[in-house]
Amino acid sequence: MKDKSWKPKRIGADSSGASSDVPVIELSIRSQECKATLESIIRETDGVQLKDGPDPGVPALMIMELEDTPEDTFSLIREMMKLNKGMEIFLTAARLESNILLEAMRAGAKEFLAQPLQKQEVSDAIMRFLDRSTAPVRQGDGQRAAGKVLAFFGGKGGVGTTSIAVNLAAAIKKGPNNPSVALVDVNQHGGDLPLYLDLQPNHSFRDIATDLSRLDQAFLIRVLTKTELGIQVLPSGYDDLSTGRLSPDCVEATLRLLQSSFDYVILDCGHVLDLTTKKALELATLIMVTSTLMVPVVHRTKRILELLRGSGFPAEKIRLVMNRFLSAEQDVLKETEDILKQKAFWLLPNDYPSASQAVNSGKPLIDVAPRSAVAQSYRDLAGSFDGQAKKPASKGSLAGWLNPFKGRNVQSSPSGA
Repeated sequence: MKDKSWKPKRIGADSSGASSDVPVIELSIRSQECKATLESIIRETDGVQLKDGPDPGVPALMIMELEDTPEDTFSLIREMMKLNKGMEIFLTAARLESNILLEAMRAGAKEFLAQPLQKQEVSDAIMRFLDRSTAPVRQGDGQRAAGKVLAFFGGKGGVGTTSIAVNLAAAIKKGPNNPSVALVDVNQHGGDLPLYLDLQPNHSFRDIATDLSRLDQAFLIRVLTKTELGIQVLPSGYDDLSTGRLSPDCVEATLRLLQSSFDYVILDCGHVLDLTTKKALELATLIMVTSTLMVPVVHRTKRILELLRGSGFPAEKIRLVMNRFLSAEQDVLKETEDILKQKAFWLLPNDYPSASQAVNSGKPLIDVAPRSAVAQSYRDLAGSFDGQAKKPASKGSLAGWLNPFKGRNVQSSPSGA
């Protein structure tokens, strides 16, 4: 935490290093012989570019190999098509059966390349792809705008960082336009995010860290776990009792790829500020430092904020979220803001019964207690990121009395006070 040499990098809106004028082709092929053949043909074809190296952008064309269980491949294709509108998918396999061809086309595959591959057939398929697409890869067609990365970091353990990340992800997902949302656990010291959503995932960050070279769009979708609400979850897979640790390079490659495919990427970063967590915060659009008004929490939150500022983070990137706030604590909040030299960006009301019920049932607060003040606060917080935040309730109403923004000049206040 005293590493003075570390400096954050500014992340631009376009995370792809590939030329925007040339459609990029990515390969997700297990067979080395087949992969080598495709690479050779693509490199010899004018007007396309082979995705090579850790480029996180969404390709214009993905060529995939049929898995041993075809339905797994078809499900993967359908999920990728939902996330990356405008991207085309080719399928290749040694099995050329009519029912497989039919299901592949229904799933969204545009072409089927039989193995062993014939150079002319592959070249013709790529030319047809080019005919279907405009020469420049347009923003929104395959190359979507980079998603927003919202990182939650606890001022101290037990302040509700995981709960906030989960409930905000749910509120955003239920918002207008049904945005795509990924919920990622970067906490390597006891990450238990799946428990908050009653999930038993088969994959985690460990699968990516085992062999980072395998990371591509198709592999990423395979390791994510989808909730009933439609949120894609990537658990940490690490805790204080497990061996190994995530590397900053693994986190960077994964988050950049997620950012290229999802409208929102919500990070639970725990409360331990190691090099890997620093990398996640560096890549974030906004850093939400979560705290409460308890003295030990405020003391450590002050140190965290000082460290982030001293490391070169711009002030506008750091947000302070106060959890478990009571309306009677306005004076204490003012003193705390003076101590922290940071105004509160958002105040989440204290509602222990609803919060406890949500955690124990493995469901978001907006499902367990949709009419509660804290659930409404999450909906308003979600709306603040896309300009859809509602105005506070009218003065005198019960909801208005509970509203933590009433009469305060809080940055996130929908009223703009």
